[in-house]
Amino acid sequence: MIREFFQPDTLIKALQLRRDYEGSSLLAGGTDLVVALHNDKGPEGSVIDLSKVHELKGIEAAGGRIRIGAMTSFTEISDSEILRNAAKMLCNAAATIGSPQIRNRGTIGGNICNASAAADSLTPLLCLDAEMELQSLAADGTVDIRILALEDFILDSKKIALKGSEILTSIILKHPAADIRSSFKKIGRRNALAIARINGCCVFRLHNNIAESVKFALGASTSKPERIRAVEEFLTGRELTADLLNKAGKLAAEYVFTQTGTRSSSAYKLPVIEKFTVSLIKEALGKEE
Repeated sequence: MIREFFQPDTLIKALQLRRDYEGSSLLAGGTDLVVALHNDKGPEGSVIDLSKVHELKGIEAAGGRIRIGAMTSFTEISDSEILRNAAKMLCNAAATIGSPQIRNRGTIGGNICNASAAADSLTPLLCLDAEMELQSLAADGTVDIRILALEDFILDSKKIALKGSEILTSIILKHPAADIRSSFKKIGRRNALAIARINGCCVFRLHNNIAESVKFALGASTSKPERIRAVEEFLTGRELTADLLNKAGKLAAEYVFTQTGTRSSSAYKLPVIEKFTVSLIKEALGKEE
């Protein structure tokens, strides 16, 4: 198959190509797409490489918000002082992804748009109420900007709400409160280069050990990473005792079961989700043994 390959050096050029070449694929870090193309399993059509578009890179904080360019690498995210101070769980998640070489190449935008159920960046972003900035170019040359919550952007495994003429340009976070407690954890087959069997993130605000607000998300458990509202609502406004955390773990496992039903892995995975949930919350509370 003969493909047309483009490497624009500005965002406006990339948007023009995206508009004019219907069905084109966007190449970010290439850690998944290049492998698929090499094995003749990738999508058909033109390829637009975004690696030279500097407007899509970098991390900045202003006006109570943090903006992460979609082409920002996981190494940059894990090393970012801005994120380390405001959203440490996202830095920790980025640091677990693949090898140093993959973290240097892989981008947060590519990870989001790949929409793997096991994507490590998605559970922290869900707990941070991340918004996706999507840009496209109209026929008259004007730039259209659409903002969509990550929860609405990820439709299912490998399915996203990105229109054919759009590019994910930035991930926008509200600057979290200074007193949040958070944790990110994952379980893989092995430590090195592990794809998560389960990953998760939780974010709490506490007052006298009472949970004033709770955000809790699991990945690699259902068809897409998602917030588990049953657990959040159960814990909010209550003292986080050991017994309560155990019940929260059971709620998480019950929710996963309702979404996935009985599978060959259920006997292993559901008890692990219970214990994983408890461990994740304890780590956020500083109570992990």
